[in-house]
Amino acid sequence: MPKELLGPDGRPMRFNYDATVAKARRRAPSSKLLSEDWDLDATKRRKLVSTARDLTRNFSIAAWAIRLHLDYVTAFSFQSRDGNTDNDIAIERFMRRYSRADRCDVTRRFPLSRMIRLVEQRRIVDGDVLVVRLDDGRLQAVEGDRIATPSGATATERAGLVHGVKMRGSAVGEYSVCRRTSSGQLVFERFVPADNAYLHGCFERFDQLRGVSPLAPAVNTFQDCYEGMDYALAKMKVTQLFALAITRQGGNALGTTTTGDDDEYEVDFGSGPVLLDLRDGDDAKFLESDTPSPAFAEYMNQVIAVALKALDMPMCLYDESRSTFSGSRIALIQYEKSVDHKRQDVQELLDWITEWRLGLAIERGELALGDYDPTERAWDWIPRGTPWIQPLADVKADIAAIEAKLDTRSRVIRERFGRDFADVVDELAAEQEYMRSKGLTPEDMDAAIAATDGAE
Repeated sequence: MPKELLGPDGRPMRFNYDATVAKARRRAPSSKLLSEDWDLDATKRRKLVSTARDLTRNFSIAAWAIRLHLDYVTAFSFQSRDGNTDNDIAIERFMRRYSRADRCDVTRRFPLSRMIRLVEQRRIVDGDVLVVRLDDGRLQAVEGDRIATPSGATATERAGLVHGVKMRGSAVGEYSVCRRTSSGQLVFERFVPADNAYLHGCFERFDQLRGVSPLAPAVNTFQDCYEGMDYALAKMKVTQLFALAITRQGGNALGTTTTGDDDEYEVDFGSGPVLLDLRDGDDAKFLESDTPSPAFAEYMNQVIAVALKALDMPMCLYDESRSTFSGSRIALIQYEKSVDHKRQDVQELLDWITEWRLGLAIERGELALGDYDPTERAWDWIPRGTPWIQPLADVKADIAAIEAKLDTRSRVIRERFGRDFADVVDELAAEQEYMRSKGLTPEDMDAAIAATDGAE
């Protein structure tokens, strides 16, 4: 067989993967197989986190994409499901009290819902964030860059640390938490046992100790968009400083005037509209430019669409005019599926907090729940539902599915409104009881609504 048909290993090329073959028209394939923690060393991690934070500060599209992600992923309501009505009521009341800022946050600034939103935001931007349980029942959030191996630590403190994480066998043992100085340096503060902390991060590999921001593939793209828009805006501003060009026919150069006073034009646009009475052979026009060009605008939209894919977002959520109704509906359904596992990550964190706090409350006598066991996690953190896109058509479709036994009221109410079916039934019963106490019946209200619909 000819040599050009043989691969580097001497076997015929048809037995090789093209992705492993170096060719002049593309970058040579990499042969390094390292842990993510080694690929993204401490210096590179600082650069990535700093650049991602800078984007969220200064580039509105990147900041909007993160806020939209948080809207879909971090909004939950708590529902106890012990089965014992008294326990369920007591647990839900306790969780409402605990969710206040002064009871759950060590800084006393953020209620639980806001803490969860900020924690998820730091996970997306920084890669991870550490949530620490404190003895007084409150929580402390430690931003990812403060989990580090500081240069000022002793040899004993630094031993076995990788990006601020110390392993014990195959499990994480403790985290090295640092504090920031006024000069921006990190100084070792304390070790936090892993049993008392939760590292909420983005992980793609089993041997990964620290999370990596999902924005990493899009940071350069967002940066290019940001700079490109600035350059296009600067160019557009220059073109707004219009110039008048007068073209002569004769011995004078184009755009120039003769030395004779009678042949010169003096034009002042500062005083308002101007009428130019030109001589034969002279021509006047404004210098202008098509800035930004339609091609540039379209290319920028394509680049933005690519960058948004880092968070699985369809372009129609950014620019509704770029999709039909059916296309937007399909894109929204796909996006909803993509956030399912992200919601589950947040739910797992909320379950971890709830199990610990309820156990602490029972131990301290704050709650008397009999033989209630919080480790069974008899509760739900229900994500906020997605409203109907076409209310009338979607309601009819849900009713038809329920009547055909293809769906349940509980699931429809949960997905559409983020509520529990039992709560809705209880509210309906309370409404009917209130109406009867006022001399009305539900049938009277139904008849009134039907009469109104008929009049329309």
